[in-house]
Amino acid sequence: MSLLLGFSAFAQKRASMAQQRVAKNDLVSAKMENKKVAFGKEATTPSAAAFAPKSDKSVVINRYEDIEDAELMWSFYDLQSNGWVSNRMTQFANGSVAVTATMSHQNNNSGGSDRGTGYNFYDGTGWDDQPETRVEDVRTGWPTIDKWGATGEILISHAPLRCWTREVAGEGEWQYMSELPYSPEGFPYSDDASWPRLATSGDNNNIIHVIADIQHTVSDDEVHHYQVYYRSEDGVNWTCQYSPLAQDNEEVDSFTADNYNIAANGHNVAIIYSDGLQSNLVMYKSTDDGMTWTRTDIWENPINGCDWLTDSCSITTDTIFGPCNTSIVIDNNGIVHVAFSTWEWYHDALDNNVGYFIGRSVDGIYYWNDTQEAPIQSPDGNPYHAVRLWWPSEESGYVNMHNDSTKWIGFVPMYEGVQYDYNLQYYETDYWYKIRGAASAMPALCVDPQGNLACAYSAPCTARLSDGTPQYYLRSIYVSYRNVDEGYWHQCEDDLTDPDNDIMYEVGESFFTIAATNTVNPGEFWFGYQTDDHTGLFVGSGATQITGSENYIHGVKVIANPEFVSVPENTQAQDVVYNIYPNPATENYIVVESAQKADATITIVNLVGQTVMKFNKSLNLGANTINIDLKSGIYFCTVSANGFDKTMKFVVK
Repeated sequence: MSLLLGFSAFAQKRASMAQQRVAKNDLVSAKMENKKVAFGKEATTPSAAAFAPKSDKSVVINRYEDIEDAELMWSFYDLQSNGWVSNRMTQFANGSVAVTATMSHQNNNSGGSDRGTGYNFYDGTGWDDQPETRVEDVRTGWPTIDKWGATGEILISHAPLRCWTREVAGEGEWQYMSELPYSPEGFPYSDDASWPRLATSGDNNNIIHVIADIQHTVSDDEVHHYQVYYRSEDGVNWTCQYSPLAQDNEEVDSFTADNYNIAANGHNVAIIYSDGLQSNLVMYKSTDDGMTWTRTDIWENPINGCDWLTDSCSITTDTIFGPCNTSIVIDNNGIVHVAFSTWEWYHDALDNNVGYFIGRSVDGIYYWNDTQEAPIQSPDGNPYHAVRLWWPSEESGYVNMHNDSTKWIGFVPMYEGVQYDYNLQYYETDYWYKIRGAASAMPALCVDPQGNLACAYSAPCTARLSDGTPQYYLRSIYVSYRNVDEGYWHQCEDDLTDPDNDIMYEVGESFFTIAATNTVNPGEFWFGYQTDDHTGLFVGSGATQITGSENYIHGVKVIANPEFVSVPENTQAQDVVYNIYPNPATENYIVVESAQKADATITIVNLVGQTVMKFNKSLNLGANTINIDLKSGIYFCTVSANGFDKTMKFVVK
């Protein structure tokens, strides 16, 4: 009874906050021209714009029988990554999905002695129960996962780096395989590698690739980073060498921990490095399972190699728009796709070193693939503006959006009648370290078998404020899509954390995003993200788990609106039905939710296989009410449409 009363009060509090939320309409259309907004600090008289309505939403499938099913695990350990999160979600050939995260359930222990890999598995019908204990038998963290062999999975965590496998994904005990070498041969220090990223390649996903960082601390003022690369064909015997950066003499201090991602598909492997201030945006690609590498400088830093801490080089007073958080995938044709957030920085003074701006003018998620020109060129010829989305307007105090949707994935969504106020962006040193001051950040790319792309990213939601008051914008997770036949992005089409879909999202701050880089069904994409009820991140010099908050890792399947992606007709019906509710059913109806319009035959059988109802039904996109007159019991509902059958169990009370 106490639990019920507590939840009721909690729900009433959430509902009250929802009533305070600014009324909003649909997001801006991807193809709208002459988007104009106030320029952050320079804005004096913001004006509302009549934004065009957006298209119908995709089907976001993150609920099964109740609200808890989308929450895969929780942790007091808010710091899910020192920089970006990647390679923590993978989909297997049979459609199942695995998700990992750094997990600790101890809020009274600053060391988190129970910290390790939290793991959850989707078997095609639903997720496992939330994990209570870590995978490993030792304290560890920062897990990364991928396919292993024909049916298995492989997991790497730190520190030191350790390898665990299972012959069949989601089944049986994890098998400890090996501890990876500490460092390349001849490495002068005793530090071990940390913050790994994992991908597997080859005909049978049997070739393992791991990238990591060795951090060597000389003193509080002197820390060096060494980028390393591991390769194995059995999970036991490993080669360890400096990363492909070594061929260009950049394996030391050009990049820091977590500022890298890796992807693989077939025999193709790609690694990307991005660190903004210190270097270019660099990609290495291998077409022979990591034996040889070819370098591409996607973005050239106009002050590459400049030391911000000294006066050893000339630093311009002009501001620079550059890349920060980065995501990478490889499609079935071997094309590498890259997404990265952009930020703006300037050299303030030698005692301050670097400054950065906040607000609309530093926004944007940029897109590039390796069939395009590199390095990226600026429309105005100024290398400082190569990845700039918002440009000064002829009207003082405003900026206009660059309208090339082949290059720009997303931005902070605009809501009709809601003005952007840069003062409502949450600011904290460690928080901004994650996103380098960029408004939109943490992109996560996913590609389907056809080559359609989806990108989830985190951005402030101007229609949703923390505590229901004008204090801070809370961050939400938005999704944009790229139709392989069109070549441009349908921007900001879906919100995975929309309170209109679930009131529990009203006060949630969503930040880190992950994706299953390659999915098995056309038009289907898988994402994950972290959320909690507190603005900002639990990091910094005063942070301990004693004062930590509960953070939740979510898993989401998205079936894209056919308007956004190219899907062959004979595959569109594979996921016609994705939910039946209420379950248990206590009234004389059930609701069948469909991913598309379809003429279907609906058959309901009881537990002993007897058909108790059978009829034809024209399904609409979304919820379809089905009247039933059934006794209490367990039933199976089969929906047959376009040559495909979908069966789900439900209970009548």
